[in-house]
Amino acid sequence: MPDIIITRDHLGIAHVTAPNETAAFTAQGYCAAADRFWQMEYDRLKAAGRWSEVVGVAGVREDTFFRRIGIQAAAQRDWEGLSSEAKAMTEAYAEGVNRWLDDNAASLPAEFDHHPFAPARWEAWHCNAVYKVRHVFMGTFMRKLWRGAVLRAAGPEVTAAMKGDPGTITPMIPPTGPPIDLLEGAAAALAAGVDDIAGIPDIDGASNSWAVHGSRTASGLPLLAGDPHRGIEFPNVYLQFHMACDAFDVIGLSFPGVPGFAHFGHNADVAWCITHAMCDDTDVFMESPSDITERSTETISVRNADPVKITIGRSPRGPFVLGDIDGNGTVLCTNWTGLADDTTFECLQPMLIATDCDDFEEAVRHWVIPANNLLTADTSGNISFKIRGRIIERPPANRWIPVPGNAAHAWDGLTEVPHDDLQHWRNPDRGFLVTANNRVSDDGPYISLDFAGPSRHNRIVELLSDLHRATAVDMTRIHADVRSLAAPPICEIIADLSPTTDLGRAARDLVASWDHEVTADSAAAVVYASFRQAWATDVEARLGIHNASLAAPGWPRSLDSSRMNFDAGTTLLLRGGWRLLPGLDDESALHATLSDLLDTVTANLAAERGHDPTAWRWDDQHLMFSPHPLALGIDAAAELHPPVIGVAGDGETVRAGGIAPMLGLQCYLSSCARYVFDVADWDNSGWVVPHGVSGVRGSGHDLDQRDAWATCEVLPMAYSPTAVIDVAASTTTLSI
Repeated sequence: MPDIIITRDHLGIAHVTAPNETAAFTAQGYCAAADRFWQMEYDRLKAAGRWSEVVGVAGVREDTFFRRIGIQAAAQRDWEGLSSEAKAMTEAYAEGVNRWLDDNAASLPAEFDHHPFAPARWEAWHCNAVYKVRHVFMGTFMRKLWRGAVLRAAGPEVTAAMKGDPGTITPMIPPTGPPIDLLEGAAAALAAGVDDIAGIPDIDGASNSWAVHGSRTASGLPLLAGDPHRGIEFPNVYLQFHMACDAFDVIGLSFPGVPGFAHFGHNADVAWCITHAMCDDTDVFMESPSDITERSTETISVRNADPVKITIGRSPRGPFVLGDIDGNGTVLCTNWTGLADDTTFECLQPMLIATDCDDFEEAVRHWVIPANNLLTADTSGNISFKIRGRIIERPPANRWIPVPGNAAHAWDGLTEVPHDDLQHWRNPDRGFLVTANNRVSDDGPYISLDFAGPSRHNRIVELLSDLHRATAVDMTRIHADVRSLAAPPICEIIADLSPTTDLGRAARDLVASWDHEVTADSAAAVVYASFRQAWATDVEARLGIHNASLAAPGWPRSLDSSRMNFDAGTTLLLRGGWRLLPGLDDESALHATLSDLLDTVTANLAAERGHDPTAWRWDDQHLMFSPHPLALGIDAAAELHPPVIGVAGDGETVRAGGIAPMLGLQCYLSSCARYVFDVADWDNSGWVVPHGVSGVRGSGHDLDQRDAWATCEVLPMAYSPTAVIDVAASTTTLSI
């Protein structure tokens, strides 16, 4: 039988030619291990609740959670339930990982110099485990904890005002039925929740994608483009890869440790991409410790510290996760769509051989986690939008906060919404489709309360509306766009303020004349963002919700809480909810408070950046730190952190750069990949990641895409055999 040929291009990206599917998946595992084996080991240990064995006490909190929710056990159960074909795919992948490990056991990446033990063999079910651990917090668990903490501190009226009315945001697709009331039962649920929440002891990815129909492109065939947004860590979450065999020829962005191309890729006939649908896929239940059955204990080994004993258990609603199970107060259990009968991996191979949009949407019929806004484009000229994933409609009260652990709120007897009933839009008359984590539709089925604001979606719609002969180059210009549609109403407020200092007045005037472009050299952007953060911090102080927690220390996680407070503070300011805040009884009190905040903000900026506001620069403040997870836990591994750079954009611009008050203006979230798929000429497609294809520091391909990423360029995506030959840097053979 012919061998596997692995060609590495000038960026170190692997292009595999294999004789059959099994060999292709083996090669994918081999190449993933070569590029990202430490990252795969990190995710595997996290899923097993064993990260404390490497980094010590810093890992105990999340290890406890992952053991209690049962990521590893769910992954094993789901793998056992897979079809023989899906199992064979993961087994071939695992074989490739282990072949690489055998070949390189004596020369593992530098991270393993800091590990107290050697890595274990890769098992097929580990693929499921690393996929789950990357997605468990993408649902609504943190939001419901946070709203519960806000409810306890500030009451139901403020909690509702912080959310606003999600039904007022323009939906992505036109209605097809009667509108769904997203606020149904909200007042009653929040009012009833006050007493329930009081019983809990006081112990304290946004993305863009768009598809352009051939009627609006220069080629007459579609373009598909976008960028996923996640925390920017090193190594990057996505891995560029290309594999061809007798059954398929697919290139795209894969997950290290997971076969296929779950989120972004194309074969010879169809391209696909996703954004997070922001699905309400998790409920939190308030239970009595006596409701927790099937109890057992486990011991977490902690490096350089005493072992930690924890209790595992579950109620009839789901696994126990937070609280004092041996006390008398309320504890929290949860349920997540990814904890039972997860058939996502059944979709991975059929996706690779799909021949058009219809075929691809059928291939993902049994997709479970996470729920996605799926865009596809095919060589027949179609563009299509489809929600994929497990959507389970529950009582409206479940949408907001932790709910009582009783039959009225349980998932017993509930069934998922049929795939055919999930929202869909094909070849719209306007000639393009756009998703940006925004609200999907006015009508059902219910997806979520917690969509992203409309700023990124609406800006992409504006840009596409002006294009009538679009090219791949136009798509990269959209990637780079930094105009904020969220800024104008806030800037109007700032422009009307009455600061008492010359510095405050100068900063106010900068904002008043700003074009709302969050460019690298923008001084007004610094003032605008700093002012919003100061207001969010003021709201936290007035409500007593700084570091708000529920049932256990650090839950919700501080960064999640800070980000949600930031968004909620803006909602209160713009929608009139500020009147509910202590000490702000009328417009004059608000005006005085905001004017003082602007004076304070500008004084602080001047102390750091000089007294000339026009010299302040966004990229001096908006620094992208890409932490290495091991180096965060072990000081001796600090050299694994990549260099820090300043970047343009913010969390509400197409060029993403999320901020949170606890981190100042630091960029903690951004595009972890950018891509353009040109259906008319696959070799005219492009991609880029923030660092490089390799997760091995000093390898030469760990940071070689950073300059292109920082300037919002995409690099050629070689697909055809001729194009791959043109960029080839090395070729190796893997015998089978």
